[in-house]
Amino acid sequence: MSNGRGVCVVTIHGIGFQQPPHDGVPGYADGLHAHLARVLRDKGVRLGSDPSRGHGPVYVRSAKPGTRDTEWGLSRLGTWNADGTAVGIAEAPLTAGDEPVTHVAVVYNPLEGVGPRLLSGGATLAEAGLRLGHYASVTGAIRLAISDTWTALHQGGAPLPHETPAVPRQGQAPDVPPPSLRPRDDVAHGRPLLKPREASGRPRRGAGLPGVIRTLEDDVVAYVARNDLREPVRRFVAEVLRRVAARPDVEHVVVNAHSQGTVVAFDVLRDYPAESRVRALVTAGSPLRKYVDLFSWGGDAGGIQAMTWLNFWDARDPVADPLDPPPDWHFGDAPVRAPGRLGLLWAAGDAGAQAPVTIRDRKVDNVRHSSAAGLRAHNYWGNTAEVIPALGGVVENTLLAGTPVA
Repeated sequence: MSNGRGVCVVTIHGIGFQQPPHDGVPGYADGLHAHLARVLRDKGVRLGSDPSRGHGPVYVRSAKPGTRDTEWGLSRLGTWNADGTAVGIAEAPLTAGDEPVTHVAVVYNPLEGVGPRLLSGGATLAEAGLRLGHYASVTGAIRLAISDTWTALHQGGAPLPHETPAVPRQGQAPDVPPPSLRPRDDVAHGRPLLKPREASGRPRRGAGLPGVIRTLEDDVVAYVARNDLREPVRRFVAEVLRRVAARPDVEHVVVNAHSQGTVVAFDVLRDYPAESRVRALVTAGSPLRKYVDLFSWGGDAGGIQAMTWLNFWDARDPVADPLDPPPDWHFGDAPVRAPGRLGLLWAAGDAGAQAPVTIRDRKVDNVRHSSAAGLRAHNYWGNTAEVIPALGGVVENTLLAGTPVA
């Protein structure tokens, strides 16, 4: 934005799905960007695009590929002034015009070269199995298994012809927005690795349901079992938000997270002060309830209490759950919380007392309203009937009032 101050949407996906654009391959958030631009345009709001590509969001990578040069990627958002209080943006525009809304998508480069740690991963999965009773009753667990199996059998397959993304010409968006739910093709998913690592040879493209499920497994187990991976990811996302919020052309920030990215966003934002410029958190397909219950992740939401939180979930999505119901909610129960009662997450109020954190759960039907290869019920950013319009509403209200209404 060249003039004035506006809203920046910061998008976070699971690590194994954070496909950067390269060699004609669209980035993971290109389709989301195209859908959101259309919704905002109908509202009379313009969404800016990456000036270097002419379309899509600005992708910010955690490091230069093959190196540990973190500033190489972060400088795309600007560089800190000498006093560290603001970010210089002359060489880092988020859009070529004066659009009031801009979009940044993060890409974490897994450069640690971490090898297998089967014992830690096995222990993590064993702990989850032992604690399953906390998450679901016996009947609910059976229904969950049946639901997961049905989802896997009925939502896989190759993309339909109209879903195949066309390679865009320079400065143009693809005619058909590419799906966001696809494993990265610039990293190798070598079993039994617990996380993706940089590909050393020809890129490998994961396809269909097996690739999606394998990537989800890698993301979840690695983030739970490997603190040496989790901490660099958190530091990177935290620094992205710090630089975006310090830019003189950004007044408010909306964090938009999907799948494993919702856990990263939660980890970072609960340490943020209530007076930060992050005004809204939008989560889709979040496994946070499973993390809190199965992995004892902790329910203190900290500074998120001051933000508007909108959460999308699909009952047929094996990853997602409603997040507002209390900790004793079981799969199959009505997703409600009694007024004044603590929900799954809470924040410390006056004198350290626990205060409720309000999360607006919105149940959606991705199978009906989206289409993509792989796990269709988990394809929230392709749901242009329910998810994208609501996300656009949060962005518009943040822009107009600074206090969004979900």
